[in-house]
Amino acid sequence: MPKPVVLVIENSIGITGALKSVIFVAEKLRPYFTFIFVISTKSATRSFIEQNQFCVVAELPMLELSKRTKSVLLYGPQLIFNSFRLRKIVKVNDVQIIHNNDLYNLLPVALKLFGNPISYICHVRFLPDNFPRLLYNFWIKLHLYFASQVICVSKKVLDSIPKNKKSIVIHDAIPMLNNALLLREERGYQYFLYLANYINGKGQQYALEAFYRIHNQLPTWRLRFVGGDMGLQRNKDFKFRLKQLAEEWQIERKIEWGEFTHSVQNEYKNADIVLNFSESESFSITCLEALCMGKALIATDSGGPSEIIDHMKTGMLVTNRDVNEMTQAMRTLASSEELRKRFSEDARATVFKKFSLDASAQKLKEVYDTLVTA
Repeated sequence: MPKPVVLVIENSIGITGALKSVIFVAEKLRPYFTFIFVISTKSATRSFIEQNQFCVVAELPMLELSKRTKSVLLYGPQLIFNSFRLRKIVKVNDVQIIHNNDLYNLLPVALKLFGNPISYICHVRFLPDNFPRLLYNFWIKLHLYFASQVICVSKKVLDSIPKNKKSIVIHDAIPMLNNALLLREERGYQYFLYLANYINGKGQQYALEAFYRIHNQLPTWRLRFVGGDMGLQRNKDFKFRLKQLAEEWQIERKIEWGEFTHSVQNEYKNADIVLNFSESESFSITCLEALCMGKALIATDSGGPSEIIDHMKTGMLVTNRDVNEMTQAMRTLASSEELRKRFSEDARATVFKKFSLDASAQKLKEVYDTLVTA
């Protein structure tokens, strides 16, 4: 008997935590379901998906709704065009479930409006403050009405949307990272690692300012940024402004600017402390990966991280956008090897119990099974 086909719609043009999460779970559920992907044109995700032995069946010109007049005018016609193409894809591939990997993609909603009965689930991976509130509420209400299930990545996200029996929490999870086989490079200095794409709101500017305040007190420490710009000009401009600040503050020799990498495990392995000062996090794969790798971690209390980190047990939480707290936490942790070691040991012991890939995959399998049976 053929396995049920799940079509994943991935709107992102870059490799994100959301994409990695759905890939990890799909790998775990491969014995039970066939997964195929539809992605956006000009997306950099195809190679990553195919490297993990999944098939990309189509690329669609998915537009993001923005304040620009061109975007507003083209969004509706493009959505209708894509929905007709998606309808054909669903039919040709005998798709039984659509997995919409984030709420801002309305393709499955359009499919429903045009009379297609296919069941779909919608993952909600953002908090309301990531978008204009009216727009976020509009998206949420559409998915709560049309979707068979709405999956929130954290309790914080669940609490931010209207109460509905369709809404459940399934935490993102990570596979067992092979930490033991990685060799730490001898660099002759210690460093803070900031692993995030260069997107305004991800918080790199706070880390840069906090490091500037303490760099003289920590002469053997550096700050390393690793991430991509996803090919977007606004992200390139954001990275350029960060570099300008480093030069103005005369700390550019202590800052490393890494590009996007698939070897995140090596980055974690070589880092001494991981930072995540994002202004809004529905969950945080970066925080989860850092703890899994046994790394000392400092993150903002900006949503999801507070569900991942036990403050002063597995890491440190600081107030969102508070550079003073960030500075103090960085100074404290960098000055105490004993504290870093304690965080490392407690983090690894806790994270695998709390965020099991098996548990997350099983919960999603139960959702899929219910929809297939129905």
